[in-house]
Amino acid sequence: MVDSESLRHDEAVNLDLVQLNIVFYQSAPRRDFLEGLHKCHEIRNRTLQENTASADRFNPRWNPLSGQKQAVLIQNATLFDGDSTRDELVDIIFDAGVIRAVLPTNLNNPVPKDAHVLNVHGRFITPGLVDMHSHHLLLPFPKLPSTSDVNERPLLGPITPFVRALDGFKPYDPAIKMIASGGVTSSLVLPGSANIVGGEAYLVKNFPRPGPNGEPVVDELLLEDGRPESHRQRYLKMACGENPKRIYGNTRLGLTWLLREQLEKARQLLDWQSAWCDAAFAIEEIPFAQSHHISSFIENEGKRPESFEFETLLALLRGELNVNVHCYEPEDFERMTAVLHEFGVHPRAFHHALEAWQVPELLKHLEENITIATFAENALFKAEAYGANLRGPKILDNHGVKVALKSDHTGEGNYAKNLIHQAAIAHSFGLSEEKSLQSVTSVPARSIQQAHRIGYVRPGYDADLVIWDDHPLQVGATPLEVFIDGRALLEKDYGIKELEKTAGLSNQEAPAARPIVSDAQKGDICARVHKSVLITGIKRSLIGNPTHVDKSAQDLVLFIKNGKIACFDKESACASYYKDEDISRIALNNGHITPGLVAFATNLGIQAIPSESSTGDGTAKSGDILNEQKSVHFAKYGVHLHGRAFTRARIGGVTKAVTPPHGSGIIDGVSVGIRTSETATILEGGVWKDNVALHLAIGQSAKDDSTPTISSEIEHLRQILEKGQQDSQGIYAQAANGLLPVVVRVFNEDDIAQLILIKRDYPSVKLVIHGGHGAALVAKPLAAAGIPVILTGNHGAPDNWEKKNVLIGPPLSESPAKILIDAGVQLGLAVRSDSAIHGLAQEARWAGKYAGLGDEEAIALVSTNIEEILGLRSASEHREGETQPYSGDIVVWEGNPLRGEGSVVISIQDDNKIADCWPYTADAIL
Repeated sequence: MVDSESLRHDEAVNLDLVQLNIVFYQSAPRRDFLEGLHKCHEIRNRTLQENTASADRFNPRWNPLSGQKQAVLIQNATLFDGDSTRDELVDIIFDAGVIRAVLPTNLNNPVPKDAHVLNVHGRFITPGLVDMHSHHLLLPFPKLPSTSDVNERPLLGPITPFVRALDGFKPYDPAIKMIASGGVTSSLVLPGSANIVGGEAYLVKNFPRPGPNGEPVVDELLLEDGRPESHRQRYLKMACGENPKRIYGNTRLGLTWLLREQLEKARQLLDWQSAWCDAAFAIEEIPFAQSHHISSFIENEGKRPESFEFETLLALLRGELNVNVHCYEPEDFERMTAVLHEFGVHPRAFHHALEAWQVPELLKHLEENITIATFAENALFKAEAYGANLRGPKILDNHGVKVALKSDHTGEGNYAKNLIHQAAIAHSFGLSEEKSLQSVTSVPARSIQQAHRIGYVRPGYDADLVIWDDHPLQVGATPLEVFIDGRALLEKDYGIKELEKTAGLSNQEAPAARPIVSDAQKGDICARVHKSVLITGIKRSLIGNPTHVDKSAQDLVLFIKNGKIACFDKESACASYYKDEDISRIALNNGHITPGLVAFATNLGIQAIPSESSTGDGTAKSGDILNEQKSVHFAKYGVHLHGRAFTRARIGGVTKAVTPPHGSGIIDGVSVGIRTSETATILEGGVWKDNVALHLAIGQSAKDDSTPTISSEIEHLRQILEKGQQDSQGIYAQAANGLLPVVVRVFNEDDIAQLILIKRDYPSVKLVIHGGHGAALVAKPLAAAGIPVILTGNHGAPDNWEKKNVLIGPPLSESPAKILIDAGVQLGLAVRSDSAIHGLAQEARWAGKYAGLGDEEAIALVSTNIEEILGLRSASEHREGETQPYSGDIVVWEGNPLRGEGSVVISIQDDNKIADCWPYTADAIL
């Protein structure tokens, strides 16, 4: 191990020797020679550094003013140490930012002198999570053009290895603490992907203002702060595919040529430098007449060739850079690797890489130690992300390819705080518990060559630890405390005293993966459900009715006859329906029944790939806003069924969707109700309601030529309602008189307050808030006005100005859903991205956990509550104590969908038609 003090000493000695030599040799040739020789030695010595951990190592980030003040002993921990979960409870001792010991609790370990003792009573502890792809600090919250420095474009062209992410860091970024509150203690912050070579990336610790003076200092954020700069690991960001192609207008052909051209120039310069250094080393060894040889050498060869512009590419060719390449598709992996190999460069990781699951063997052949740093679910947003697969991490792991999960952190859709949720999704779709946890700890740590400091809980490692309220792969798992370099992040905000409580300790077991069947098994099961079949093993029903069913019973059955529900009750109660029939049986192990889930206001059916206009209905331009024939358009005329998003909907138990058209200004148009079933068509049941609601927008996204300001948006909304009250027919008349819900997409709390005033002035309007990130800040007035909310920001982010005041959610604030529910607001939940539609039940669990809801109340947030809010179902149709039978879609699951453990067995429509059967199979591309 090489410690920082000895490195500083050696560097000082070398510098002194060079300075003495320059003084001794006054001539310019000798000075040029010695300066060049010093650089040659410096480069040669860089490859000699070894990184190891030992219990007595010094953490170079520690300082006596703001660093960890006393030793900490954590007792009785369930520990995932970076490789696996320990069989026994352990005690962990750390001091001065370094883990000193990890010992079995049953050894009755002595307490270090003056240590703070923390008994966690069996709670789960992991290493601090490692995110190997983030853009915070370069895109600080809330994002503004004036503070965005993520991409250097287009002035310097598509190849900018010489720029450094460090030079754009904003150390005051509030996202630092938000990200850390999700357990992410270390992040590799990279330049963006506009350029084929984007520049140098830097590894940071996510502790705000960690230095001795508590000031926003960029260098103090760096993981390797305290080490000499010349001995720090360097990182390079590269990119291929759509992004640089779109930004610069080149083809992949042209971009590849430009890259090869620059690398060839760098190689020629490197060869020149190497030859110069070899000759200089030879002269250095000559014992006599050295002065003559130096003069002759400099006269003939000149100074050591240098290039400030090519310095980073030279380091790349020398193997000094950890190379991370943004690529999505197989052909890009192949061609980018071929070019890099041509110049002796070996990438450490492909990032995003959503189609890597298609070619795991190719990847292993291209690079033996490659890591795929990918998303678990984020997909479908552009063409090269359309070939993603929710089982991708599992498939890669099956072939022995290392998988890291990362955030990207460009906004709410890939918020780094939720990194552990990515691991939970990967686990839900088959990645093992250990590999899922490794994917956000030790695997990225190894890939970025920092596995001697982070990614593990072992003696000698940085004291970066997370104490979780649940098993970290459980839905909604949240840190109770996060230690970074031994310093507690949440103590003043969340209350470390919670850790001392033994009551209410949550389950520390990992959830199960979703069950899966082969195509042959699916064929066998699905052939039976269209005849007479008895489904047994239903452990829980989460639908409100029928009220005569004892939902606590453990022997509920569902009898389907000729494709229709004949009986749902205890087996003894249903026996009379089939006693004289020859029936088939489907035996479930952990059956659950829920209402059909409803996807609200995504792109489902209206746009397959957001960045490709030809894959959807298009965007209508507003004309005269008060002329509804010109300005109001109907999704029912342009909806297309089927596609990748529909597959994700089906495996998530989503039987219906409400989709508005794409409009401009404040008017989106009138939404349509569509079915997600694989057999649905426009002509036969694919549209279950032509006109669901009038969708409008208020806020920054609604500004256009007709409504250039938010004030004009509010004015026009009032004018629309005023006109509707005057008219006797038409959409505006229906909206103003409460016959058609008015759904307003809005985020800011003050804009929501304006809508409350509108509701007071137009009480007949059936106003619904959609989005609603700031709704919790005006929860009581919303409840008083009777305005329901379909919330997309229950664990949202303050990523733009109109959302800058939103609640962060646990552990830094209360859950927005809890505040709204406690205030009496009628609440539904939605997701904004088609790629997350499969996880609606988990969204419900996440909200229900912190709002204190039972499972039935939670699942209603993404099903019957949505229907009630839109007037598609009366409240009495599914609530306890009412006599009407449940009349909506139902879904039968194997496993608990709220925990991410459930797979859909069958979906049954409200007309008793079987909609889908086992959509999740081993060969399904999700």
